[in-house]
Amino acid sequence: MLAPDGTLLGKVLVPRQVSNLCFGDRYRSRLFLCASTALYALFTNTRGAALP
Repeated sequence: MLAPDGTLLGKVLVPRQVSNLCFGDRYRSRLFLCASTALYALFTNTRGAALP
């Protein structure tokens, strides 16, 4: 994950190759990762961008 200035904040390691990701949940604080044969979800301490 990257900060707006490009600084590396951290990595989410999963056992499969990830093809897509998005924030979801009521508060947009859950990160969904779509992998080759699995779907992963984890809670984060931040929120994804809101739709305009």
